[in-house]
Amino acid sequence: MRVHVVSLGCAKNRVDTEKTVAFLLRQGCRITDSPDDAECLLVNSCGFIEDARRETIETVLELAEHKRKNPSLKLAVMGCMVELFKNEMGDELPEIDYLFGLSETSIDAVYSPDNIERALQPGAVSAYLKIAEGCGNACSFCSIPIIRGPLKSRPPADIVSEAAMLVRKGVKELCLVAQDTTRYGADLGMKNGLLSLLKKVVSEAAPEWLRILYVYPTLLNDETIDYIASEPTVCPYIDIPFQHIDTGVLKRMSRQETETDILRLLEKIRKALPNGAVRSAFIVGFPGESEEEFNRLARFLESAELDHVGVFTYSPEEGTKAALLKDDVPHDLKEERRDRLMEIQREISRRNNLRRVGAVMQAMVEKFDEAESLLLGRLAIQAPEVDGELILDNCSAAPGDILQVKITDAMDYDLIGEPV
Repeated sequence: MRVHVVSLGCAKNRVDTEKTVAFLLRQGCRITDSPDDAECLLVNSCGFIEDARRETIETVLELAEHKRKNPSLKLAVMGCMVELFKNEMGDELPEIDYLFGLSETSIDAVYSPDNIERALQPGAVSAYLKIAEGCGNACSFCSIPIIRGPLKSRPPADIVSEAAMLVRKGVKELCLVAQDTTRYGADLGMKNGLLSLLKKVVSEAAPEWLRILYVYPTLLNDETIDYIASEPTVCPYIDIPFQHIDTGVLKRMSRQETETDILRLLEKIRKALPNGAVRSAFIVGFPGESEEEFNRLARFLESAELDHVGVFTYSPEEGTKAALLKDDVPHDLKEERRDRLMEIQREISRRNNLRRVGAVMQAMVEKFDEAESLLLGRLAIQAPEVDGELILDNCSAAPGDILQVKITDAMDYDLIGEPV
């Protein structure tokens, strides 16, 4: 059977898709890039927030057009949105032939914690490595514990085996992902589980770069920060979603930290990683967010000068504690606040990039963009897909090569450099 696969949502979903494709290949299926050449269309859905659900529905409807041309074509949807809204999707989207939730026994082989088989994109030099499922936190706005259940850490041996397999396939950069990587191993009785795992992956799998994504502020300890700062394999990059800075909003979000805690932690990170990067994410328009609370967040963003930032508008998620609160910030105001923060961050990003002009930094060549005739890479302080890129001039290196690059020019988010 020829299958066309579309993956939506986060990096963790990407891993699920790669495992699904590997499973399909083992069953004798052939993966095709063209829906017109397929006998089955498969969507790995995202149901995390309203925008993601809308994208899933739009994707399903677009693919359904191919079914109208070819009535024998089958359309299947799996993943998070199905787990949340299987009955509704079956009723409202009759174009779908098959729906598979996360708990479906028919796809146990895909979601099994010890399944390390992955079908990467040809030539991939970077890959995500999922270290846990679910989440052990109780943020009032987040539906992940509802969708994915409580924290379920993978055994260290399985993670290291998968890491080693990816390195053997030519992957140079491993990005550890979970809903909260800092809580890794807590359900297994491990103390300081993330730090222990980092050391095992570095010593036993030996990737060129190891990157940690999605750490929880309260749980990021001094030992882990110090290890990131001292171990050359680990990228000097911390992705730490603060969500807000106002203590009142954080309390309504059921976050454990306060504004003072965040400021102290940020100071500690900057001291340990003076040449590193901090990425964060924020939610605007949370129930009750006043103009004063939002302005406090805007002032923090201006003063903190974070390297990379994502801003999201709040949407109530069914089953969460925050959904019981009155969604009293108008949609237009949410978007206005998001745009204001992103404009502040755009200016900060440009200033940060301009400061790097003339510096010599480690970079990895990632791909050749045929459409733009550009050789693209990333610095160790740039994560794949979400941060800026490095445009490489006068460079004949191949994807996967790691080299020293002098930064010659800067844009709002991207940099230009050439090999030293």
